[in-house]
Amino acid sequence: MYKIIADKLFNGEKTLEDRVILFDERGIHHVGSDVKEMVKETFRAKFLTPGFIDLISGIGLKEESLGKVEGNDLDEATNPQTPELMALDGINPYDEAFPKAVRGGVTKSLVLPGISNSIGGRGSVIFNFGNNILEMLIKSPFGMRFSVNTEPKETYMKQKKMPVTRMGNAYLIRDALFKAQEYKKNKKKFSLFEESLQGVLDKKDKAFFSSFRADDITTSLRISDEFKLDTVIAHGFEGDLVIDEIKKRNVPVAFGPIILAKETPELRHLSVQVPAKLIEGGITVALVSGHPYYPAEFLRLQVGLLIREGVERDRALKTITSVPATILGVEEFG
Repeated sequence: MYKIIADKLFNGEKTLEDRVILFDERGIHHVGSDVKEMVKETFRAKFLTPGFIDLISGIGLKEESLGKVEGNDLDEATNPQTPELMALDGINPYDEAFPKAVRGGVTKSLVLPGISNSIGGRGSVIFNFGNNILEMLIKSPFGMRFSVNTEPKETYMKQKKMPVTRMGNAYLIRDALFKAQEYKKNKKKFSLFEESLQGVLDKKDKAFFSSFRADDITTSLRISDEFKLDTVIAHGFEGDLVIDEIKKRNVPVAFGPIILAKETPELRHLSVQVPAKLIEGGITVALVSGHPYYPAEFLRLQVGLLIREGVERDRALKTITSVPATILGVEEFG
C-alpha cells in the first residue's frame, strides 16, 4: 500500500482540503482523513487530480516522427463511408506520444478514426499506458465518427468522387443511416456496414459529429434529430453562434484544440472565448487535444487558458476529468 498526502484534492466535482489517498497496484482504497496504515512509501502533493481524459484523439493512429505513410493509420481515405472501421485495429501502443501524454497527466483517451471520411468508423477508449493494446483497452468499440466539415470535400474532390459539396457529404451520412435502418427491419443477409451503425441508431453508442462552422454544427444537429442519435459535437469552433440550438437538445461539445494556427477559414473564429461562452451558456463542455494536431501531453494547458478567461477553476478542471468520463460511461475514472 502507498499513501499520498494532498494539500488539495480535486475529486472531479470540487476541491477538498487536506486529504489522504491510499492505493496499491489494484487501485484506490481510501480517500479521506489520515488513517493508521502500514505503507511502503508516502508521497506529498500540493494539488492532486484524477488522471486527465482526452475525449477526441488520434494518438496511436498517427504516430510521432514517422512521416506521412509509415505510422499513419488515421484516415482510410479511399471510401467516404467506412462505419465498419475500428480504431482498435490501427492503434500502435508503442507510439512515442503515449508516455509523453502520461507525463502530462493524460492517462486515458477516446481514439477515433480521422475526419477525411463522411463516416470514419468506430473508436476505442484506452489507457495511455500498458505493454500492449489488450492491456490498455477500457472499452471498444465506442463512438462513431461522423465528419461534417470541409475535410471530406477536400479529400474526395482530388479523387473526383462524392462528396465534393456539403450537400453530398450530408447525403452520404443520411444514406448510410437510412440503409442501416432498413437493414434492421429486414436482415436477410449479414452486412458489417449496416451492422456497425446499429449502436448509434439504438442510442447504445455515441455519435461524434466533427463540425467546426456554425452551419455545419446545425447540419449535424438536424441529422441527429432525424435519426434520434445520442450526439456529441466535436471541435465546435463556432459553437457560441448556435448556443441555443445546442442547449435545447442538451448536446455536449468536445471543444478543441484551442491552440491551433488559423490555416483555414473554418478556424478563423477559434478562440478560448468560445468554450468559455459555451460553459457560461449552460453547455456541457469537454476540452480535447485532437492529437496529433495539438499534442495530448499539453491538454492541461488549455484548462489554464479557460481559467485565465474567467472560468472557475473546478469547472475548468471538469472539462478534462468528470465531463469526458461521464460521456464515455467511465465515471469511475473521472
